[in-house]
Amino acid sequence: ANAPWQRLRRNLLLLLQLLILAALVLALARPALPLPGLGGGNTIVLLDASASMQAADGAAGTRFDDARAAVDQLISGLNGDDRLTLIRVGRTPQVLAAASADRPALRRALAAAAPENAAADWPAAFSLAAGSAQGLAEPRIAIVSDGGLPDGLPSLPSEVRFVPVGRAGDNLSISAQAARPSGGGADLLVVVDNPGATPRSALLSLTLDGVLYDSRRIELGAGGQSAQTWSLPDAAGVVEARLAARDGLPDYLPLDDRAWTLLEANAERRVLLISEGNLFLERFFAILPGAVLFRATPDEAGPLLAEAGAPFDIIVYDGVPLPAGPLPGNALVFNPQNPPQPVETDAVPLLATTGVFTTTTAVRVADDPLLANVDWRALSVAEAQQVEAPTLETLVEAEGGPLLLAGEVDGRRVVVFTFDLRASDLPLQIAFPVIMANITAWLSPGRVIAADDNLQPGSPVSLLPDTRAAAVTVTMPDGSVWQQDVDRAGPVLFDQTQQTGVYRVTFRDNTGDTQAGGAFAVNFFDTTESRIQPAAALQIGSAEVAGDTTGIEGLRELWPWLLAGGLALLLVEWWVTYRRALRRPLFRTR
Repeated sequence: ANAPWQRLRRNLLLLLQLLILAALVLALARPALPLPGLGGGNTIVLLDASASMQAADGAAGTRFDDARAAVDQLISGLNGDDRLTLIRVGRTPQVLAAASADRPALRRALAAAAPENAAADWPAAFSLAAGSAQGLAEPRIAIVSDGGLPDGLPSLPSEVRFVPVGRAGDNLSISAQAARPSGGGADLLVVVDNPGATPRSALLSLTLDGVLYDSRRIELGAGGQSAQTWSLPDAAGVVEARLAARDGLPDYLPLDDRAWTLLEANAERRVLLISEGNLFLERFFAILPGAVLFRATPDEAGPLLAEAGAPFDIIVYDGVPLPAGPLPGNALVFNPQNPPQPVETDAVPLLATTGVFTTTTAVRVADDPLLANVDWRALSVAEAQQVEAPTLETLVEAEGGPLLLAGEVDGRRVVVFTFDLRASDLPLQIAFPVIMANITAWLSPGRVIAADDNLQPGSPVSLLPDTRAAAVTVTMPDGSVWQQDVDRAGPVLFDQTQQTGVYRVTFRDNTGDTQAGGAFAVNFFDTTESRIQPAAALQIGSAEVAGDTTGIEGLRELWPWLLAGGLALLLVEWWVTYRRALRRPLFRTR
């Protein structure tokens, strides 16, 4: 003690205490290692699930597989304070996990994610990401994508990182396919694209009802296009076009190599117009797709219906008396007139007119599918018939009485306009073709109704069953079956159209009997998604975000390990200090 300068004696306890102190000091300094991860923050991941992410040029398979691997790496790098929000960006963006640090839950959500056969809605995804960032401390947004984002996207209220996937842009696609009746058959048009930067050679094959009909070799320049036409026989039903590369180069996106057209779905819809002459109705049915119009005066209608055996899908009564007995088919009535008095029948008339009214301003409009996308506020009607029809439901009602009625009577569907088209401005409004299309679709039972001949994946389809149908069944392209009971209040909405191919519809009645309800095809025609060349940078608002091929790099903090080491050293020191005392016996004997 009297010698201030001397060599320190070896002391194990002192060494352990110094090590414990060093561990505590280093833990307070919070050292960290750069690692792929989040680095102590809140990150919102936008996972691209568009159709182009199915391109098979990824290191782990498809681009979506690579994207999942990149997100899984972020999940592995989660620290104690990290939170990750996972948003799948598809046709409708969806939050799979919100501000979570639960690695197993995040991995389950990631494993359940899958790409769609459609384009992604990036503006909606950006809005969802901006909303998710509200209230988070220093949030970051990571976009894991091949870069196929649209132009004009707004800026985001946080730091944005772009993790690119995809390595090549070689692809061939069928960008359009359509058919139209011609003579005794149909004319078919198929458009083939080469969105890549290399000239390509391909084989385009055409099958009719599963039997090869024709094959053509097509040469396409870089970014080129070729339109091919065929004249098909009248016996054709399902037409399928297939595209295959024949130059040894890859075609990374098989989704757009097949297309279907149903000629049988465009079967004729026979319409009988009983009128003294109505140019508005004649022009509408002349341009209605698939409609074949037959005209007849009231005197000609009876013999025509009897001779043909009532083969008409829709019978239009325009200002003429209705039959005294049951209707011979589904009917559309304008300016109804009382039927002639029955001679030897007790049949109850469908309706009765008791006069006219001129207070025709609509005061009530029912919430009915027949009135979808129709605005009745601007309708002007000079006068309408006062109609009593207890079996029909009033859809549009004016102060003086109903303007539009609809319902089912004796298994027949009926729609009644209580006014003359020529006494209104309805034919001059955009609402006229809309409501007429809705009505003619509803009056054609058992047909598949779609807004477009070329349905895209994910588009809903309205199915209009027969009045006797109790259930509707849809057989999808992969053979799986979708079934739903029929709601007689309106059409059946089918929205399971993610697959491309042919969908078959059948209806079943209460006795168990089934009848074919038609078919429809879903095709993938999207030139933007078929252009699969990966992007090196994204334009987000006014800033360009370059792709970071190394992923998101964070910091792995080491203070938990340092504290654990200090605690271990403390236990060692305690053991060294008290080991002699532990070896002493608790009781001594003499």
